[in-house]
Amino acid sequence: MKGPFFRAHELATGRIPQIDAHMHTALTDGKGSLEDYILRAKELALTAIAFTEHADDTSSWFEGYAQNKERLRKLAFPIQVYLAAEVKVAHTDGRLALSEPRLSMADFIVGVLHRYPNGDGGYFSFKELQRAAALEIDYRLSLALVANPVVDVFGHPAGVFSTFFGEYDRDKLRHLITVAASRGKVIELNSHPRYRHVFPVILERCLELDCLVSIGSDAHSPDKLGHVVTALTSAMNHRASPSN
Repeated sequence: MKGPFFRAHELATGRIPQIDAHMHTALTDGKGSLEDYILRAKELALTAIAFTEHADDTSSWFEGYAQNKERLRKLAFPIQVYLAAEVKVAHTDGRLALSEPRLSMADFIVGVLHRYPNGDGGYFSFKELQRAAALEIDYRLSLALVANPVVDVFGHPAGVFSTFFGEYDRDKLRHLITVAASRGKVIELNSHPRYRHVFPVILERCLELDCLVSIGSDAHSPDKLGHVVTALTSAMNHRASPSN
């Protein structure tokens, strides 16, 4: 297993796995050091964490980050530590912005949409896109992303669209999760508030499929670490309520 992944049915057992597999430190756009997050993970009694720094071919820090693995694992023991990379789609065919050998240096790759490549070497402007056009672009790019064999985790599905345009087409989102799972991708359940429009649909479909999932807070500071455990506990309790 490349990361702290598990079958979705474990979420319904009454105890959410004490894992956070999505975070960003001051190496990229977060606050705090890797060591700060490890200290916070110990305070929270987490069993596993995964650093998922934004990376591309211009990331001058990447080799040093990857080479820190054994030191960080010793520091975190008995918490399991993974050093992964969150990498955006950079081409309309689903290719990512990180090339070999850097891809192989990460424990796993979280493939995401951050911007929409336009096929001419640039990106569409969200401000210039109408909702319907953005949905079709996002859907098409997501299908290309999950077809890419180097992607291990389908990161924050429909997240960028949700941030700028709100709710995603439910049938399309369910289909994306189905296709991704059928291709052996791990589906991320990302509890960041900006993804609140799509989180329930993704959770529901993952439970129906009992696919492999990765859970993450998308924390950008140590104090946000572990939010996903609280969010999933609340969501599962809500599902179990007799009124639902």
